[in-house]
Amino acid sequence: MSSLGVYLYCFTRSGAGRQIKASGVDGHGTVTALDTGRAAAVFSTVRLDEFGGEAVASKAQDPQWLIPRACEHERVIEEVMQTAPALPVRFGTIFSSSEALERFLAKQGPALARILDRLSDKEEWAVKGFVDLARLKEWLRVADPVRRLPESPGAHYFRQKRLDAQVEEAVKFWRRGAADQVRASLASFASDARPLRLQARSVTGRGAEMIFNMAYLLLRDDIDRFRERVSAAGAAYAEQGLTLELSGPWPPYNFCPPLPEGQDEALGVLRSA
Repeated sequence: MSSLGVYLYCFTRSGAGRQIKASGVDGHGTVTALDTGRAAAVFSTVRLDEFGGEAVASKAQDPQWLIPRACEHERVIEEVMQTAPALPVRFGTIFSSSEALERFLAKQGPALARILDRLSDKEEWAVKGFVDLARLKEWLRVADPVRRLPESPGAHYFRQKRLDAQVEEAVKFWRRGAADQVRASLASFASDARPLRLQARSVTGRGAEMIFNMAYLLLRDDIDRFRERVSAAGAAYAEQGLTLELSGPWPPYNFCPPLPEGQDEALGVLRSA
């Protein structure tokens, strides 16, 4: 029989995470919490021939294996978030035993408790901005009356070439300026913010170009006002082809530090993209 490991989902407050209804990452394990008095670790047991070190690193290249298990991982964290702050860990974090996890908690419990205090009553939300480049370029042409084309066909051709080059240059400045202004208009509503990598069209599956991608840590009491500000910022740029999209709440991965030093007992960690 395969040996068992302890699969970790997240840390939470002491006393929380004991009544998890979601199934484990393998689809049938029981999720429970180990509590040391300072913080609790939410975990389930898994077979190491499926989730241990090299095994999970290899299988993670197969979307049919990875996607349903990553969804179960997230489902557990989201259930914890409904009643308590959660400090999520990356998919594939395995400890050799519950005793090893308990030793880790005993050592790092105070540090984990401080992080959970910081996350208390807060949620992570994401704002993405997409621009329709054809619409933006047309707006830039119309917005500048100096760029009206002359009537002569020959002059029209050369003037059009110069205009196209000017518009391309204007698009570059517009991208930076619009992103900076949106970022500034949202900053005062957030406890913290993190820039995220811009995604290519091949990743988003959209014709519009992503020019803005930020994660925000928000107090729950500020979420409605933040939503209104995002809507207002989007409306201000709608004519220029910009669309802002707000989504959340998400597990606060972007506002959690890596596991503290001293995780020698972990058998393996797979860092998700």
